[in-house]
This record gives sequence, C-alpha cells and structure tokens, in this order.
Amino acid sequence: MKKTCDAAYTSRECSQCHHTARSNRPSQARFACKVCGFVEHADHNSSHNIAHRGWMSWVRGARSTAPALTLIA
Repeated sequence: MKKTCDAAYTSRECSQCHHTARSNRPSQARFACKVCGFVEHADHNSSHNIAHRGWMSWVRGARSTAPALTLIA
C-alpha cells in the first residue's frame, strides 16, 4: 500500500486549530490543546489529523491506490 500522507506529529497536532506542541499530549490517552483548549482522546484526535492530511493530499491531485468502483445492475 502506498502512503500518501505523512503521519508524523499527528498525535501532537490539534485537529481543531492545528497547533502542534509536545505539551498538547499530557498523557498517552489524553490530548489537550494548549492554544484553543480542545480536549479529546489522543488516538481520536490523531485519526482526524490523518484523515485531514489524506483528504488534502487527494484534493491536491495525489493518485488514489483504491480500486475503481463499478456499479452492478
């Protein structure tokens, strides 16, 4: 599978304001943004960031590795 977006620092980046800092991750399971105050489970926050990066990569023209969809009548 081809990787189309970089997942680096997604666990430290706020999915709301995109501020990135080590201090945003006070524990393994908790994410709390120091700028906007957004609080969420760290893995859930990271998944939003990865989805956003993947979407932006696709919008900018990255080729999809998913198989073509066909309609069955």
